Formats: sequence, C-alpha cells, structure tokens
Amino acid sequence: MTAVTAMESNGLQVIVPPGTLEHTHGNDNTTNVEKNVAAAKPEAEENGHLKTEILNRLDRARILANDDKLLLAANLLHGIDEKHLQTIHHDILKEAAIFNIILEDSTTSLDGNNDGGGWMKQGDHTGRHSFSMYYKLKDNQLYCRLETVVHSNLLVPILSVLNESELYQTWLPNYNVPRIKVVKSEKLHQSGRCGQVVNVETEVPWPLAKRQVILKAVACDNIDSYPEEEDSVKSNECLGKDGGKILIRISSMDCQDNLEEGLNIPPVEKGVARMKVKGGFTLRKCPSNNPLLETTMRYDVTAASRDPSSAAAAAEDLVLFTFSFCVDPQLAVIPKVFVNFFLRTAMGQMWNMFLNVAEDIKDGKRPDHSKAIEEKREVLYDWIEDRTRIMLGQVPQPSS
Repeated sequence: MTAVTAMESNGLQVIVPPGTLEHTHGNDNTTNVEKNVAAAKPEAEENGHLKTEILNRLDRARILANDDKLLLAANLLHGIDEKHLQTIHHDILKEAAIFNIILEDSTTSLDGNNDGGGWMKQGDHTGRHSFSMYYKLKDNQLYCRLETVVHSNLLVPILSVLNESELYQTWLPNYNVPRIKVVKSEKLHQSGRCGQVVNVETEVPWPLAKRQVILKAVACDNIDSYPEEEDSVKSNECLGKDGGKILIRISSMDCQDNLEEGLNIPPVEKGVARMKVKGGFTLRKCPSNNPLLETTMRYDVTAASRDPSSAAAAAEDLVLFTFSFCVDPQLAVIPKVFVNFFLRTAMGQMWNMFLNVAEDIKDGKRPDHSKAIEEKREVLYDWIEDRTRIMLGQVPQPSS
C-alpha cells in the first residue's frame, strides 16, 4: 500500500504523497508540501469569502420574502448554485416565476398597433368606474383581462374586498336567471401578512354540477426597484426590475397540493365540479398614455362641477388596476352563449359591484369590512397605505 501523509498548516490540511517531504534542490529549504500549503491558502480564503457572500444573499432573500418582496428576493438568488438552496429559496423562485407571468399578462400593450397576444376587446364601460375588458379563448380555456383607473384612496378598500374572504358572500352577485348563487365562502388557511387559501362554492343551472374553487392568494410588494447589480449577482431579466407595483396572484388548488400547503383538501364531492383558475391583480401608478386616464379625469371634472364637495383627482393620484385571469369552466366545449353571459353580464356586473363595494367601504357603509380593516390595521392596512404612498412617489423612497 502507498503511504499518504496529512499535514496541518495554518488550519489547512494538505494530503501529501510519498516523497513530497524531501527537499527539492541543494540549499532550497522549502518543501513541496509548504509550497502546496502556500498555494492553497489564497484559494481557501477566496472560497471562504464566496461561501460567506452566498450565505448572506440566502439570508437576505429569506428576509425579503418574509416582507412579501418576492421578486427582490428571487433577484438575490439568481445565479446561486442550486446545491446551496433550501426549500424556502426554491419556493421563492417558484413564486417569482408565477409573478413574472402575471406581470407579462397584465402589462402587455393592448393598443391597435400590435396583435395584443390574441386578445379581443369585449368593450369599454364608462361611468363612475370606467373600465375596459378583453378576452381570448385558448385550449378550451377562457382568458379575461380588465383594466380600470381608481383614486389612490380606494386602494385600502379594494384590497380589503379581496382580502376579507369570509365576507365574499355579502357582495358577490347572485342571479335567478340563469340561477347562479354563491352558497359558501370560507378561509381555509392564512400565511403571513396577506397569503391565504379560500373555498368558494357556487350553485349553477341544472344540468350543470355545483362549481367549487379552492383558491390560493399570494401578495408581492414590487414597489421598490432593483438595486444596482452587485458583482456577485448575475444579470436577471425581469419585468419587475423597475418596481412601482403591488401584485396579487391567485391559483386554484386540489388534493395534490395538500403536502405543499399543509392542508387537508378532500376529494371533490359527487355532483360537484372543481374549477381551475389562475390569474392575478396588478396595481401601479397610471401611465400617462393609458386611454382610461383621460376618461377618468374627464368624469372627475364633470362630477366636481355638479358637486363642489367632489374634488377632481390629479393624474399623480390615480392608479391603474388590472385583473387578468384564466378559467377552465370544466366544459367539453365552451358555448358562445356562455362566453357572452360570462363576459357581458357576470364579469361586467361583478367588476362594477366589486368597485362599488370598495366605494361603500371608503364611505363607511360596510361596517363588517370597516371592522376588519380596524382589527388588521397595524399588521396589514397601515402597511398598505405606507407602501402606496411610496408607489405613487408621495414620500421619498428609502434607499436599499
């Protein structure tokens, strides 16, 4: 067997083959092993520095994610070898990929100068809350995108309508012809400041089965722009780099998601169809070239002329609110009558009702929502107001 010697020098262990300990030439008293140790030290110091830097980025990403800044967290993880990542880091990257899709879906231009990704305009709806609706059919799924411009003082009410899932039944529309009625709305799980899982069940006309959807909602604070690239952070092309947005993503869940969320979603009941939905909400300062901006400001001026107590909002105070989603209605073929009813009646009325409920909350006419806001003000709604002011440039943005 060949003998091998291990030597320790300045905390570094070097494996020395036979003969390495012999002196090299004449009066040269430096052994080969000492040369090896000397060569290994800079490399070890460099590796130690790299390991520390990676650990710092991993920890900073975790802290950012806990503060709902998922895209910023994912940017820090970009370029780190997968062997260094823990479960939480994989979850951050997974969520960031979903939010990038939402950003693409909700910020793609829909003007007449391009094909808009196959979107067709359902129509414009003018009034107190003017909005535009677009749709497309693909792979037997219905895609929809709605855009409206709202005043910044409506953001907390809007987000409370979305967040207070136990109150959905108090405002979601019900129809007698055709019969569509929300019969259950319950929160199954809360995670962090904004994340939750909700169950909504709806009765629909015979012979269709009752529809159920179990939705997971996750929020992302994408208000801060990315800091200047660090030498150790590889370039990461992302639509969220410029910041200035609040994002909320929703996706349906089923039994296979139990392990991921620590839930106990039972198999679907007989006579019930579990729907598949995915999409998200995007809130950002209204771009100056958005056609709805002029419509909204014109309406505000008219309203102010009729009611002096109703002041017109400045353009800097207006927020573009976009909702884009895809739904699989669990139908072999999506009939045109379903598309027409869903878009022109159900979605149009529901969107209007959603915004009117937010107005009622702002005016103190929805005591259940007002109570929920006050109970969660310190942990959620004060934070929303503070972050909104930064998004609109009403206070200096803190340095990263």
